Amino acid sequence: MSAISITKGYTGTAIGQIHWRVWEPAGHDGKRDILCLHPSPFSGLAYQNLAPHLASDRRVIAPDYPGYGGSDTTETPSVEHYAELMLAVADDLGSGGPVDLIGFHSGCFVAAEIACMRPDRVAHLCMVDVPAFAPEQTADLIESHKDAFVITDELSCLDAQWEQTFKSRLEPQGRSQAFAMFAEQLRSGERRNEAAIAAFAYPWSERFPQIDSNTLILATQSMLLDETRHCAKAKPGVTLIERLDITRSVLDAAAPATAQEIRAYLDDAS
Repeated sequence: MSAISITKGYTGTAIGQIHWRVWEPAGHDGKRDILCLHPSPFSGLAYQNLAPHLASDRRVIAPDYPGYGGSDTTETPSVEHYAELMLAVADDLGSGGPVDLIGFHSGCFVAAEIACMRPDRVAHLCMVDVPAFAPEQTADLIESHKDAFVITDELSCLDAQWEQTFKSRLEPQGRSQAFAMFAEQLRSGERRNEAAIAAFAYPWSERFPQIDSNTLILATQSMLLDETRHCAKAKPGVTLIERLDITRSVLDAAAPATAQEIRAYLDDAS
């Protein structure tokens, strides 16, 4: 793997500053940038382990949604708004030409919306484990996430996040990354559920058939397998690849296998 530099910075937008990370290999040959859209309630840090495997010959950009990571907050959280702001980062850092998109979990919807809004800016779309829930599931999920995250003066208010984001992920992520992700998802504070609600409310079944970009849907057995298969049926001409040997930690312990499938698709479709 060639030497890869990691740069962090900000892009100014109408709502304030959007924070990003860039992995760039030395002497890369000018292949299209890859724009990575993260799952909620995290940030571009979610791609910390996957990005180096993708960046051997191209630049990888991972911004933070508004209100998450190091980005300023927006008063109008929605997948459409996130898509506009993430594209603004690609415009700021790139040449204005087409990019390749990667979305994971709720990030799939932000990537898909960019492809719908600006097909001229998207060469390939890669969606990994898509939360394509049925309408009745979506309504229940919105209801369960509608209340603000409650912060109290007792440390116990973080017990659930500690268990879910740190303790349960020690083995596949490692202590350092698991702790970093625990801390990162706390930065949004009481508004941590906004991106999840935006994703649940996104009309994916209406938007996906409108995507013209070459599309890879990668389904793993870590979670969302049935939903991802269902999603693939809504997009004619999609390339569906199932990696049932990947049972957890798609972006971390399984990063080499995940990157292998994505790179093979991008190289073959270029």
